[in-house]
Amino acid sequence: MGKKVAIGLSGGIDSSAAAYLLKEEGYEPIGFTLKFFPLDNRCCDLDSLYQARRLCDKLKIPHYTLDAGDNFQRQIIDNFLSSYLNGLTPNPCTFCNRLIKFGFFLDKLKALNIEYLATGHYAAIVKKGERYFLKEARDKVKSQEYFLAMLKPQVLPKLIFPLSDYTKSQVYELARDKKILFKERKESQDVCFVTRGSYSDFIRDNITDHHKYSGDIKHVEGKILGKHKGIYNFTYGQRQGLGVGWREPLYVVSINPETKDVIVGERKFLSQDSFYLNSPNWFIEENELLSYNKENTPLKVKVRYNSPSHPCYLEANSGRIKVKLLNPLESIAPGQVAVFYNQDIVLGAGLIDKL
Repeated sequence: MGKKVAIGLSGGIDSSAAAYLLKEEGYEPIGFTLKFFPLDNRCCDLDSLYQARRLCDKLKIPHYTLDAGDNFQRQIIDNFLSSYLNGLTPNPCTFCNRLIKFGFFLDKLKALNIEYLATGHYAAIVKKGERYFLKEARDKVKSQEYFLAMLKPQVLPKLIFPLSDYTKSQVYELARDKKILFKERKESQDVCFVTRGSYSDFIRDNITDHHKYSGDIKHVEGKILGKHKGIYNFTYGQRQGLGVGWREPLYVVSINPETKDVIVGERKFLSQDSFYLNSPNWFIEENELLSYNKENTPLKVKVRYNSPSHPCYLEANSGRIKVKLLNPLESIAPGQVAVFYNQDIVLGAGLIDKL
């Protein structure tokens, strides 16, 4: 032991407990808090920073602040905006993990000769042969491997998740017992940079020429049912707030960023038995995965966080990966992340593409 490990600290209970456990296990933790915004009421506010520093004082470990604001704006917020304006439903937390928390941050640590990074995520790393994989944490409800599944495979050997074998209730008990829970904080449940109003409010506040994104609301059979004020106001499977009437409930079936049409239809039109991937991120070789999938029982796929996993097969189709579901699913949203499992082991992930 005695190994230097950076620990990402948000000031919350999970990262605080992870830092405590690292020190108990004999590591030399060094606390870092990433600053994404000016110190206001958002993700890295003064209170979060104060709590992180207070923890480090108690544990007698160093603490530093690292400014990730420019990268976060360019790689996460700008991508969030462009994705919605292109008719997609993005998952910014997944790409914040890939590009910022386990990308930009790890690069900075390497320059400081710190090889390992720990966080308070509920997930596990396992080694099988020469490969490393993500695995669900013990707490299946809190497990966050879904949001980590787009991490670059080469970073997995450098990661430590001290909470992998803990439940959330055990973490609370530990924090109270060791007096490292300085202030109860509401857990983040949404995109951290949207602090007021809805996603569409945030997008509207950050774009010009709003009329460029308005268009028609059309039934899948072609009938124009009304007008809308921006495709960024809609997401796949949406039922509420469509502003049109019909003899049956209608749902958003498709969004066309070229024509700015929002296509709606009855619930039966939401069902899909397949979809395509783009930007796949595999923890095993793609050819091996496709071969594995043919010779073994089906893989399972999650198409959104905290949803059940569903059996599927993968096949190469005209240079693309096609996901064939054994049972149809509703509201598969292009831009969201599909994560593939063999039991509780993550084999890889990719972005859901339009058919």
